Amino acid sequence: MLTRAAPLILIALFAPAGCGAPKAPLSLPSGPPIEDIVTPLDSALGCLRGRITPSLNFAVGSIPDLTGKEQYNDGGFGRFVTQGAGDMVQSALFKTGARMVNRRETAVTLMEAQWGIRDIQQQEPAHLLIAGSINSLDFIPGGGAVATIGGVGPRFRQNRILVGLDLTMTNLQTGQIVGSISLHKQIFANEIGFTAARIQGGTIVDADVGAMRREAVDYALRVMLQLATFELLTQSMPPEEYEGCRSLIGDALGSVNGVRTTGEPFGASSDVSRVHEDASGASSADRPVQKAEP
Repeated sequence: MLTRAAPLILIALFAPAGCGAPKAPLSLPSGPPIEDIVTPLDSALGCLRGRITPSLNFAVGSIPDLTGKEQYNDGGFGRFVTQGAGDMVQSALFKTGARMVNRRETAVTLMEAQWGIRDIQQQEPAHLLIAGSINSLDFIPGGGAVATIGGVGPRFRQNRILVGLDLTMTNLQTGQIVGSISLHKQIFANEIGFTAARIQGGTIVDADVGAMRREAVDYALRVMLQLATFELLTQSMPPEEYEGCRSLIGDALGSVNGVRTTGEPFGASSDVSRVHEDASGASSADRPVQKAEP
């Protein structure tokens, strides 16, 4: 009888506290401090400052999530990867000191032009556009192991996903693509734990402890987008102009070794030269997207 009455007793004890109006605001716990986002690629991007022709205007277009992967729960659904890739590329460009024009949020400008309070012809034209997509997200089968002796032992499990993206740089004067880069990265998660289950004096004693580590997906994508931005900018530079900056990117962080991804193949592009001529009024075929002096 006492067992059956226990829930009713608990409800009677806690109901008054739950129904009463709060008298003071609840104190909120404080976690780690706010920080600016710094990645290992910041120094390489900053190294390009002053090497990019200031007369060229860069714009960032749409970089959507085209992976088609979503997760559902009882509260709704969400996507696995960031929806703000374009903003990340824009931030990366800003770190290089490149001259930029905003083509991601034009609603206010267009509205003011319609109202007649702004002359749309005063807007600076963009010469080069960076756009693309995050277009692959593959779940790689993981593995694990459990070993117990007498109900006591460790366990380990690991899983990985493979995320990929493609970015291009387009000459807006002609519509020709003058730079392209494809990157992918494996992102890992692992779990370790220890289990113990014994019978002591007729009582089952069960204990389980563990820890999980997982690489931050969106942070990893930010670094990938920064590396892709670095590559697009340096594809139209002579190697001697950017080799010092590239040396700041360690192989452990990332590398680009594919065909037509660096330096000379695009450095002599007449199309890039025409972009430079349109922006500055002077031909610079040898060094199309950087200053003449290092």
